[in-house]
Parts: sequence; C-alpha cells; structure tokens
Amino acid sequence: MPAITLALQLLAITHVTLIDPDVSAVRRDMTIVVRGTHVEAVGASATTTVPAGARVIEGRGKYVIPGMWDMHVHADASGGRALLPLFVAAGVTGVRDMNGSLSRLRGWQREIAAGTLVGPRLVISGPYIIGRDLPPALGMPYLRASDEASATRGVDSLVALGVDFVKVHGFLTPTAYFAAARAARRKGITFAGHVTLPVTPLQASDSGQRSLEHLYAFLNECTPADSAVIARGIALQRYVMGECTSVSQQPMYARLARNRTWVTPTLTVQRMLAEMRVPIVPGDSTAQFYGDSLMLRLAMEMELPPTPPPGSVAAGEALFARRMALVGALHRAGVPILGGTDAPLAVGGPGAGIVGELELLVQSGLTPREALRTVTTEPARYLAADSLGTVARGKVADLVVLDADPLVQVTNLRRIHAVVANGRVFDAAAREALFQAARRAARPAGR
Repeated sequence: MPAITLALQLLAITHVTLIDPDVSAVRRDMTIVVRGTHVEAVGASATTTVPAGARVIEGRGKYVIPGMWDMHVHADASGGRALLPLFVAAGVTGVRDMNGSLSRLRGWQREIAAGTLVGPRLVISGPYIIGRDLPPALGMPYLRASDEASATRGVDSLVALGVDFVKVHGFLTPTAYFAAARAARRKGITFAGHVTLPVTPLQASDSGQRSLEHLYAFLNECTPADSAVIARGIALQRYVMGECTSVSQQPMYARLARNRTWVTPTLTVQRMLAEMRVPIVPGDSTAQFYGDSLMLRLAMEMELPPTPPPGSVAAGEALFARRMALVGALHRAGVPILGGTDAPLAVGGPGAGIVGELELLVQSGLTPREALRTVTTEPARYLAADSLGTVARGKVADLVVLDADPLVQVTNLRRIHAVVANGRVFDAAAREALFQAARRAARPAGR
C-alpha cells in the first residue's frame, strides 16, 4: 500500500448512544468531540457545544464503542505491512504482536503514529523464546533456550533490544522456562505466551506469567464418554486442545483469578483444528487479501494431514466442546479473558476475525457486554494503559461508530459506520479504499 498522509480533523459525533463496556447502563443522546489525537469532550448533546468548523458525524440511531484490540496477532507475516490497514477497517485500533522483526515492527509503529501508514497501535514482543529450532521457511525470528543459561541470556537480550514484553513459546523444558520467568521478574518486564507441559498453567501463573495463550496445557474436565471419543484424535489436536481429566480444575481457576492472570483462548484457531481444516483456502473471502507466500506459510503452520484420519473430526468436535466449557468455567471463576485471533491465521483475516472470536466467547457463556470487554477494557487493564479502553475526556481518540447495538448481539460489531483511529476518521469510502489497497497488494496487476 503506498504511503499516505491522513490529516487530523476536528470531529464531533452527535446524538449517539455511548457504550462503556464496564458499565451496565448506556448513555443516550451523547456528543463526543475529538481534537487531534484525543477526546476533548463527552457530554449530553443538549449541553455539549459542537465546535465551529468541526466535521460532524450524525449519530442518531448509532452506537459508539472504544476501539477494539486483538490481543494475539502476528503482523510481521509475508505481506504484513499491506495487511495492517485491515485491522483499522474492522474497528481494531490496537494489537499485541506476538512475534516478529523488532526493527521492522518499530518502523511500522513510527509510520502509523506519523499518519503515513494506516494501522493499529502496536505492542511488540519481537523474537520469542522457544525450546527448539524452527524451519527457516517459516521466517519467524526466535531465540532458542535449552537450559537455564540460554533462557536467561534470551530474556536479557530482549530487554536490551527494547521489546515491550517477552514472549515464551513452546517446547521449553521446566528448567529453561522457570529461568526465563526469573529473568523477566528480575528485569521487571512482562512475560506472556505458551505453557508447555510438564509446566502447568498454575505454575506459570504463580511464576508471574501475565497471560496464557491458546489454553495450552489446560486439562479438560471430561466424562468417560468424552474421553473415549477424544482418544481417537491426532496428537496435534490433543497437544493444542488438551487431554482429559476427571479431577476438578476449579481450584486452579480460582488461583488464576486471585493471581490476576489473563487467558487468551483464541477459540477460532482451535475450532479449525477441531474440524481438521486449513482456515484460509484459495478463493475464500479472506484469501483475497493474502499473497501466495502467506498462504503457503499458513498451510505449513497447521501441519494437518491431507485427509483427516478416522475419528479425528469427531474427536476434535468433542475436544472443542470441552474447550468452550473450559472458557465458560474460567470466566465464571473470575479469570480475566482477552480476545485474540492469531491473525493472519484467523478466519476473516486481520481485524475482521475478532468478531468470530467474540461470537465463540458468547457461546461459551459470556454476555455480549462481557465479550466486548475482552477487546476493550480488559486489554487496557492488561497493558496498564489508562488512556485506552473507554471513551472519555482526555482518552486517546480510538472509537468505532456502529449502525446497530453490539450489546444485543456481537455480530453487530460488523455493522461499522465509521472508525476513528488515533483521531483520524475512516468513513465507509475510506474503509473501502483500505480493502481495495489490500486486495491489490495481494494480487498485483497482471497476475
């Protein structure tokens, strides 16, 4: 996508219904004034002055929510720069990036802040720490940690590089994992990521890991009938979606809640594994934005057999049902949940995939309001960012204007009227231009 400059506009959204995900009551007939990159005023339309010269968005019959966050993405994929605008077009104004070239991501971050590149706010891990070598074809930067010394060096190196947080990936021995945890605590830096058995989610939480990704290493509470069906699943399904136990996991959930450990389920990723299918295939609505090299990488990452083995789909369905039940149980126990999609692996693609994740969270037992919190107020708490997560005077101007109420059903989050990202307005025409540019980047003329 060519570099563009988006001028900041004085903006007023009038007579709109304002939704604060943390508050049960909505505020009707409100006016929001944005000046520069921040919210200048929020108040009743009858008493809030619209500044002279402001661009006005008429908000009658519309709803405003804070800009959403996708808390598990991999933006530094093949063609990733051209995909960044898709997040904004879908109302996702911030992302937590879980692996990539730190220098490249920081460069994009500077361009986004300057208004020469459309994209979300980036919170960046850079290379992750993993316990084995990865195929070079995947193109993922990483630091291998096989023992205490290499794990400690890995954390120290990442801190010296200036990452926002440290991500631990899989295949770490307990010795390497706990060394990385100690080093992160000593350096005072957040660490997050995967949990690899025999390390348990409880041990990771007690070690200070701030978020646990993909539900890795969580056991499923299963009936004997469940266990018999699940036993026929392939090893990858059981690795990602867990094994069965008849022992109650409730004490662990209560401990995670006391520790304020966040969980990022990425249920959309688990569902596609349950169904034994690659999430994005040529010709579908998401593939129009993806170049050939990215499509190849996604197929490599899934490592699925060309034909599902007998019983694997039924096992996957049973495992996914247990995973949904697990998320509901975590939520009821008070464990904070973060919405994340693993984009670009997400069905729907960067940005748009977050709504599918929220749909699954609602099916797991969250209300639409609670699901909305996982991509607004909970990310703000997780990041300890007081300027994010709500729409109020002095907050950053990240807003989504919707044509329908997301508290009635979360699918209404797809009914976007306009997005305000860091004070810059993207109406229907501007959003369509972002989609068109991403299509052109994926399929250049002549191909």
